[in-house]
Amino acid sequence: MPIRAPDAVRVLFVEDDAGARDGYVAYLTRCDYTVMPAETGGQALTLAFSWKPDVIVLDLGLPDIDGWEVARQLKASEQTASIPIIALTASGLPHERASAMRAGCDRHVAKPCEPADLVVEIRRLSEHVV
Repeated sequence: MPIRAPDAVRVLFVEDDAGARDGYVAYLTRCDYTVMPAETGGQALTLAFSWKPDVIVLDLGLPDIDGWEVARQLKASEQTASIPIIALTASGLPHERASAMRAGCDRHVAKPCEPADLVVEIRRLSEHVV
């Protein structure tokens, strides 16, 4: 069930670490985003197709389907190809950034990151929404 904010940008937040996920979701909700949390790649794919978020924040190191494959599948589908994806990953190395971009991510943010910095990236990618 999404945590709702009226007339807000819809963010699908995919992170397998419950503590990190809950913290970011709470922060984004306080910033007036409507946030749908997911903890696996499979959930991310299902929710992206059914809920149609405006932006997806995607951890790349997921336990079932990794974030790279999730991004590839989303960008390969006409239904979800236009949804911007922010890779949120523990690695800030240049080759990881390049790999995320090749998979279809539009931005790459290294963890840990300040929630306010993540909001800046979400705003950049969702300016056309609302």
